[in-house]
Amino acid sequence: MRKTARFRIVRSLVKYFSKRSIKSYLSLLNENNSCFADVNIDDAVNSLKNEGLYLGINLPQSFVQEIVQFAHSTPCYGNQKLEYGFYYHQKAKAQTQSGKHFITGHYFNTALFCPAIKKLQHDPKLLAIAAKYLDAQPVHQGNKMWWSFAGKMTYREQSQAAQFFHYDVDDYCFIKFFFYLTNVNHQSGPHVCVRKSHNQKTSSHLWLRKRETDQDIINYYGRESLVEICGQAGFGFAEDPLCFHKGISPTHQDRLILQIEFARTDYQMQHDLRKTSLLKCIVHNS
Repeated sequence: MRKTARFRIVRSLVKYFSKRSIKSYLSLLNENNSCFADVNIDDAVNSLKNEGLYLGINLPQSFVQEIVQFAHSTPCYGNQKLEYGFYYHQKAKAQTQSGKHFITGHYFNTALFCPAIKKLQHDPKLLAIAAKYLDAQPVHQGNKMWWSFAGKMTYREQSQAAQFFHYDVDDYCFIKFFFYLTNVNHQSGPHVCVRKSHNQKTSSHLWLRKRETDQDIINYYGRESLVEICGQAGFGFAEDPLCFHKGISPTHQDRLILQIEFARTDYQMQHDLRKTSLLKCIVHNS
């Protein structure tokens, strides 16, 4: 799938031959129960189809507060390693104790232990946007919540943290919703999306999938195609991750972000579920 789904014609054929009516599914969704009262579903879907991006799916502040509180009261795991757990305020101590430089801190089992995140992955408007965009009943592929820590990073660390332009291939058709949980400006790790690049790539981008330089992307798509997304805590957006995208390395402030993903098929690769017996803290809460 990861090889063939790069090609638009293959994605179109898969979508055509697996097409099923979503009318009955949509009829079961009660949009009045959504926490995104101001979001227009059709506007979101049309923007995603044309641009690969839709801005302005904003979280209520009560959700932001609950999720941030969860993040501060639950261990994150340095560089996504199960053996390097620590509470956010213990990062410096955890680095000293482990001898590691942590560029990210990931959370696991988020929907199991944070009711607000669980509610979001079942939100009827998010599900309706996903269903109409995927032209299928959406399957929840997984959640991801992580800190991007501010500071200097090596080229290799930036690549590991997905801070160079790339595109994802998680299914033949999939969608991700992102929510900033901290204020994000130009110095605190904004997400950058290359508008319309989900449907337009050079042959080298398709055959040689790799991290791309800023200049290579600008040369082909034009600087005006790059959308640098800043916003206050709670600002959200939807993206087709077949668009080229990246996170800019934060320099002055750590960034906390939540991602919720839907696709046509769950390949059991994107979820954040881990056995609690495997999660090890290297610093105890204090």
